Amino acid sequence: MTLGRWRERIQGLSLRRESLEDNELVGRTLEGDTRSYEELVRRYERLVGRVLYPYARRETSVEDLVQETFLRAYDRLETFNPDYRFKTWLLAIANNLGVDTLRRRREVVEFNPEVHAGSTGGPESAALETDRARAVQAAIMTLPETYSVPLILRYTEDMSYAEIAEVLGITVPAVKSRLFRARNMLAGKLREEGEAG
Repeated sequence: MTLGRWRERIQGLSLRRESLEDNELVGRTLEGDTRSYEELVRRYERLVGRVLYPYARRETSVEDLVQETFLRAYDRLETFNPDYRFKTWLLAIANNLGVDTLRRRREVVEFNPEVHAGSTGGPESAALETDRARAVQAAIMTLPETYSVPLILRYTEDMSYAEIAEVLGITVPAVKSRLFRARNMLAGKLREEGEAG
C-alpha cells in the first residue's frame, strides 16, 4: 500500500463525523465509508422510533421497525436527492414502513409513557406534569394513525407543515386539516376523561 493510501485511511479514521452535515455523511457512505452511515443512524434512530411507535405493538417491534427503516434507507441511498433534507427522506421511509406494518397487522396500538412523556419543570410539579403528559399521550395514541402521526411530528419533533407533508406524502393543506381535526378530537377525548374523572 502506498503512503498516500495510508494517509487517506488515517484521515478517514480520525475524521469527526458528528461535525459533518447529513448530506456529507450520505456522500461519504456512498463512497464506502460505513462509519458515516453509523453516524446517520446514531443521529436519527430515536426520531425514527418516535415516528414508528404509533404503528408498533411492542417495544421490540419498534426496534425491529427502526432497524428495517435504516436498512431500507441504506439500500436506497443512491436514490436520495441531496436537494432535499436527509431527515425528511428517512422519515418518509419510516412512515411508509409503519403504514405497511399496520396494514399487515391491524392491531390496536399501545402507549408507553416512558418513551413519549415530555420533560417536566421541577420535582414539585413532576407528578402532576407526568400525569398530564401521560393523559395527553394516551389520548393521542387512541386517535387513528392518520391523526396521531402528524401530531407527534408537529409537537414532539417540531417539524414544519412542509416537512410533515413530505414525510406523509400529502399536501400542506391536508397536513393542516389533519392537525386541526386531530386537535379537536384530542380536546374532545381529554374533556370526556376530565368529566369522567
